[in-house]
Amino acid sequence: MPNPILIVVQNLKIGGYQRIALDELYGFAKQQYPVELVALEDFTQNINNNLFYLEKDLIQKFDLSMKIASGHRYQQLGFFRRYIRSCDKSLVVFSHSLRATVLIRIASFVCKKNVRIHTVIHQIPSLSRPIQRLKRFLYSLFSDSLHTFSVAAKNDWDDKINNNLFLKFMFKNKPITLLRNGIFLERLPTLNRVNELDIKSNFRLIFLGRPTRWKGAETLLNLSKLQSLLDFEIVFFFPYENLDLFSDLPETIMGRITVNIGKTISDYSPKKGDIHLYPTNYGQGSKFIESVSINCLEMSAIGIPSCITRGGLDTWPEFSNSSLIVEVDWSNLKEVSNRILEIHGEKISDSELERVREVVSIKHHVNQMIQIVNKS
Repeated sequence: MPNPILIVVQNLKIGGYQRIALDELYGFAKQQYPVELVALEDFTQNINNNLFYLEKDLIQKFDLSMKIASGHRYQQLGFFRRYIRSCDKSLVVFSHSLRATVLIRIASFVCKKNVRIHTVIHQIPSLSRPIQRLKRFLYSLFSDSLHTFSVAAKNDWDDKINNNLFLKFMFKNKPITLLRNGIFLERLPTLNRVNELDIKSNFRLIFLGRPTRWKGAETLLNLSKLQSLLDFEIVFFFPYENLDLFSDLPETIMGRITVNIGKTISDYSPKKGDIHLYPTNYGQGSKFIESVSINCLEMSAIGIPSCITRGGLDTWPEFSNSSLIVEVDWSNLKEVSNRILEIHGEKISDSELERVREVVSIKHHVNQMIQIVNKS
């Protein structure tokens, strides 16, 4: 029997690291690999913005083991101390929470037991404030190894380390490595394969993500005002509500908008002709850009094309010549609208869809994690 794997998250709200953590659980369960999840916040109390309730059927199908380590820090420390002592074998942890990394390391010192902690960094350091960024660097020193989801995040991390003598010394034996995201394909909806002629009557622009400026929801609204795109409906899937986003919109545009709150791609009914937009804005002067979100990977796996920010395909070069991921310049909305009209209804071959599904499958991500475990 292989060593047990513990996956730790801060919470199970609708979000990127929560999504990948659950897909990791499904992936390990599919391979019958012993795995368990612990969250630092109680995921049973609030049914809104909560992946635990949205995917309860899938969680029950795989009989996933999930525990809660909520409370004050000393209570969480006590939880991990008891957890570590209960393990017969050495414990291997994949942490999606730097706070959890620190707590588990302290608990392992107290228990005097061998615990290998592999921490996954989900945010590009430049997107954090300087004090928050320094705290993240210091907390990550409690980990045995560091991994991140994108080439942009890795390059930005290395850039910050190499330009600070203190950090360069502290991290000289702790490089960060790439651990690309993946998608558990079985949870995705099935593309509604309407008649090819009906594609021309299906005009929908889809947005999945947080209703924030840097995620690009406002850019999509500006795009929807163009005369060339007036036939398109706008469909938003937000984890939470942001009424200010729509406060100044005229009725003619509001009448074309549908907003789904607390929903994920599992609640989306895809149709041929849909186009997913991910207009991320990292700000002027950003050295490293990651344009391919988990939502983009999900959409590509069901045959829906995504328009993304230009210059962020380094992590996923397999999409360089694919019509399922299209790079655009969001500062030129007319150019974007022309590109949307070009790809609207464009046929995706079955062979291309199968190739993409193989590329984004969670099995590659899980197999890389297993290799990390075996080296532990």
